[in-house]
Amino acid sequence: MSVNHNPVIQGVRNLTQRFDDLGQQLADFNRRQADGGHPDPSEFVDLLKKQSVTHSALNAQFALLQKPLKTVLSETR
Repeated sequence: MSVNHNPVIQGVRNLTQRFDDLGQQLADFNRRQADGGHPDPSEFVDLLKKQSVTHSALNAQFALLQKPLKTVLSETR
């Protein structure tokens, strides 16, 4: 099976892209505020929540990648 078609790898890529996009949105929010704008604070809280959930999902996907390796390492001892 090609790495490009591995659903776990694809999930990690998608979540990484989403996390990066949310980081850019947070940076944009901060820029607007620094430029004297008055962006809606609830937008900031919403972005933080989404970033947190995405981070948790990314950690879970990463753990799925590690599990087979940990199993192999413990079985070869």
